[in-house]
Amino acid sequence: MLVPSSTAKLYILRVFAKFLGLSLFIFTSLLLMLNFVQVINQGVLAGFSFYFLAKSMLYMLPNIVATSLPLAFLLAMLLSLGDMSQDGEIIALRAGGFSFYEILSGVLWAAVLASFFLLAVNNWAGPRTLKRSTDYTVSMLNRVTKIDLKPRTFQKISDWVLYAEGVNSLTGTMRGVKLIQSLDKGGAPGFVTKINASEGSYRVLRERGLEIELGQGQFSQTDCKLPEKILYGDFHSYRTLLPFFSEGGPGRKLNQREITTPGLLARLKAGVDDPSVADKYRIEVATRIALALAPLAFFLVGAPLGVALDKRGRSAGFAITLGIIFFYYGLTITGSVLARKYHALFPWAIFVPALATALAGAWLWKRRLYAK
Repeated sequence: MLVPSSTAKLYILRVFAKFLGLSLFIFTSLLLMLNFVQVINQGVLAGFSFYFLAKSMLYMLPNIVATSLPLAFLLAMLLSLGDMSQDGEIIALRAGGFSFYEILSGVLWAAVLASFFLLAVNNWAGPRTLKRSTDYTVSMLNRVTKIDLKPRTFQKISDWVLYAEGVNSLTGTMRGVKLIQSLDKGGAPGFVTKINASEGSYRVLRERGLEIELGQGQFSQTDCKLPEKILYGDFHSYRTLLPFFSEGGPGRKLNQREITTPGLLARLKAGVDDPSVADKYRIEVATRIALALAPLAFFLVGAPLGVALDKRGRSAGFAITLGIIFFYYGLTITGSVLARKYHALFPWAIFVPALATALAGAWLWKRRLYAK
């Protein structure tokens, strides 16, 4: 009895989807764990916040999934087709009159969808979520959750500098306290605030800052553009909060990976003063497109290899996957370095891995598939 083409495609897709889900889970978990350890190592000395850590990992997920998807796609294709070849299902379908295109067309369309998904993530969603993830990591590292004040030591907390002649960490009391805050205005020094007090106390507010209560002191504020004008006064009691992280401080410089492709192109169109930065922007845009082609390239080379595995076992599938991954991504890194060093090679060197993998796949289709 002949099996309908749609039924055969659905069966192959179901087998492939099972391996794809498992492979994607494994690769995503491994990369997530590596990034988790890296962030932990950065924040462990500062007393990191689990809230910001969780947010950072959450917003890192789209980029991790985008990195894992091509690897999982290749491994899933080799394992699923290899299993079907070992069980004789590929031969049975061929004997039933199905061409290799009919057998593999469902997986091909899955590769096309994966490439479109990667285009969207690499160029738009990924940079945005990576920026959010980095923002939370920076916030976590700057929001110190515990602080140990030392006497006669200048302690910088956000925009403030704190100094105390004497500190009792058990009671939270201080004497001879000085607070200095310098705020910029338009990229230049704006206001300088100075607070002096003979005594005071402090209390750490978790995730917020250092609450300071001072007694018997003076307050002054100077406008750096008008130094002759000084705001001055005495106080009997003064309370303020020194935040661990300054939300109003200057924005950090974004890495090119945190800027969407339209944003990079807009900056290039407006003009970038530093040629090396402009090269980074161009290479980043080209690399995002080249990496989105990975599922299609892996389909072309992985399909004939998976069908030809026969009884060589899953170990061969893992070995072939690792070999192709090292070749593809090693060549991608090499191409990016060469394109940055030799302008004549841009952007061609970046697309060499996809082209070389596709040509290798075409050769394998001719030698392996049509020979069956």
